[in-house]
Amino acid sequence: MPETIFSFMLGFGLGLAALFLVLRTFSGFAAADPNERSNHERPTPQIGGLALVPLFVLAMVGFRLAGEPLPVFSDWSFLSAVLLLFITGIIDDRRVLGPLPKLAAQFIAAGLAMVALRDVPATFPWPNVFATVAAFLVLVAISNLANFLDGLDLMAVATIGLPSLFFALLAATGAIGMAFGPAGAITAGLFLAFVFFNRPPAKAFLGDSGSLPFGLVLGTMTVVVACQTSPLAALLLCAYMLCDGLVTIARRTLKGENILHAHSAHVYQRAFRAGRPVLTVIAATVFLGTVSGLLMLATAGMGVGWQATAAISVFVLWWLLAAWLTRDLRA
Repeated sequence: MPETIFSFMLGFGLGLAALFLVLRTFSGFAAADPNERSNHERPTPQIGGLALVPLFVLAMVGFRLAGEPLPVFSDWSFLSAVLLLFITGIIDDRRVLGPLPKLAAQFIAAGLAMVALRDVPATFPWPNVFATVAAFLVLVAISNLANFLDGLDLMAVATIGLPSLFFALLAATGAIGMAFGPAGAITAGLFLAFVFFNRPPAKAFLGDSGSLPFGLVLGTMTVVVACQTSPLAALLLCAYMLCDGLVTIARRTLKGENILHAHSAHVYQRAFRAGRPVLTVIAATVFLGTVSGLLMLATAGMGVGWQATAAISVFVLWWLLAAWLTRDLRA
């Protein structure tokens, strides 16, 4: 536990310093101009990833050089995957790559992350091939969803930083092994630092250089929780992201839309257009994330029935919040 607390404070302190320096140095880097899908009104630099991703990688390397490598997250193949998505994101922030090159990079990165996950034992009785394919798809899906949901001030903090904190707390309980804790704590600390630069009106956005690699980090945390506890517990880790992302994809598919094309159909985007203040949308997101995180901690050692009940309850809560958020206040 002391190592987890130290990691959190280290991530927070270094994150503040790096974000301040990068914002001063690259204030005009890949500024996101407002468009018809935007939720901001002025060009804003996408430099969050430039500051935070290198710190995460250096921290993981630091643990390895200190002789205490973290399982999975300090693995060279995993760090290579993070850097691949970091570079892909930088290029996409500067000049739009399009969905297919980004998806190809995500597939390669997921494959590299799977190499790092090779020694994580699975507690659920799935055939190994099925579990491997499912884990691979989870990595790609959450990397994508993190990228999709990074479109509103503080949304990345609520959907990546908060689950990372609960991952660290779950590790502290021993449910997934305490050695995993510092990876979640460092990520949570970095995103807490990002709050001071991303709160409305945002001085900086995370950008694809941050959402893609940290999406992979969160996806890997999800796979670890699924393997060490159960898939149902893993659903609770990033419940808002899965509910909003997967329901939106299902809706667009049923409408015959191309799900690879850019859009603004996510619940948080619809809520903003309906007249909900940014902080109201974020508060609802944090509330759901906190409830799901606490239920994950509470049911991690219980049976499948309790975990299924928790997962269903969180989905119903999300559905109710989504209905309330998207009710047009200006109608």
